[in-house]
Amino acid sequence: MRAAGAIDIGGTRTKLGVIADDGRIVSRATVSTSARGEPTRLVNDIVAGLRPLLEAAAAQGTPAEGIGVSVAGFLDPGHTEMVENANLPELCGFPLRRTLEQRLGLDCRLEVDSNASTLAEYRFGAGRGARRLLGVSIGTGLGGGVIIDELLLRHTGECAGDVGHVIVSPDGRRCTCGSHGCLEAMVCSAALSERAGGRPVRDIVDAAARGDERCVNALAETGRWLGIGLASLAPLFAPERIVVGGGVGSAGDFLLEPARRSFRRSAGDAFRDSVEIVGSTLGGWEGLVGAASVLLSHEPAEG
Repeated sequence: MRAAGAIDIGGTRTKLGVIADDGRIVSRATVSTSARGEPTRLVNDIVAGLRPLLEAAAAQGTPAEGIGVSVAGFLDPGHTEMVENANLPELCGFPLRRTLEQRLGLDCRLEVDSNASTLAEYRFGAGRGARRLLGVSIGTGLGGGVIIDELLLRHTGECAGDVGHVIVSPDGRRCTCGSHGCLEAMVCSAALSERAGGRPVRDIVDAAARGDERCVNALAETGRWLGIGLASLAPLFAPERIVVGGGVGSAGDFLLEPARRSFRRSAGDAFRDSVEIVGSTLGGWEGLVGAASVLLSHEPAEG
């Protein structure tokens, strides 16, 4: 068995782990994304959390071959640093790859989080077997990756562009990008929380499962906007399957059934009945699994 360390830096939490080459999570942990004002604070937390996992894997005879790093935002062409992200501006321009390599003593490979998540779904999850796959991850923000004929689509920021910023409601919530009514702004964790009276996403999902009407309705409204957004993206990427993951995506059919209905109402004739919308099977850890997969792959998917 081969293995890699993995880091998935999100807007709120950073996930850490050791991942086997078959996509299995050997060990995992989380730290707060404490980059506010000083990126080295986040690096310190990552190193302190990941190093014990790497040491334990090595002691068990499976040393990590390197570190895959999934980051929320656009990357430079050399995959050395983040160059744009409205939710994590402090990390933009910071030499993340070099700093992590120096601190952890292992080669690191950076990948856009939406690409990493989509790649994990394609190789190990709900995207297996799809020739044209759109992966959408919803949490603090919304990112999307696209795989066509085994290759990741890269045309802006080393990814498929910022698909979360298609505008679905011109008079909707203000987005961190400065616009109003972006898909991200309408379906992100903050939007869902507002609809449910300020409750955290995990509490909303749990309460919906118990029949809490306000939480069920909050997820349904979020799903409605998601369906409109996916219908807007379908003509751009012509996916045969869309996989929805991330913290908000963990709501499953409370989110996905309204999204499917909304998609069918909004999509054009070419996509209304031909696109399959499914939930992630990787439990919110798809970015971590994908980051390691990029590192362990001899021929990383790219195009």
